Amino acid sequence: MERRKGVEIYLSDAERIALDRQAASLKITRGQLIRERAIGAVAPHPVDITTYQRAIDNAARTVSGIPRCQLEAVVAAVITTVAAA
Repeated sequence: MERRKGVEIYLSDAERIALDRQAASLKITRGQLIRERAIGAVAPHPVDITTYQRAIDNAARTVSGIPRCQLEAVVAAVITTVAAA
C-alpha cells in the first residue's frame, strides 16, 4: 500500500457530526469517507430503497401514461447522475 501523507481540514462541529453520521451509516471511518469523497468514490447521500421507491411513486403521480418499468429506468438514471455529480 502506498504511504499516505496528512492533509488538514477545518470543520465546524455540525460538519464533523454530519460526516461522522454519514460514515457510520456506510460503516466506514470518517477519514475513509473524506478520502473517497475527495476522489469521487462515495455519493454524498446514499439512496436507500425506500427513497428510490418514493421517487418512482412521485414520478408516477406526476407523469401519467408512462409504464412503471420505464419510470423506474428514468428515476434510476437521474439518481445515478445526481449522485455522481
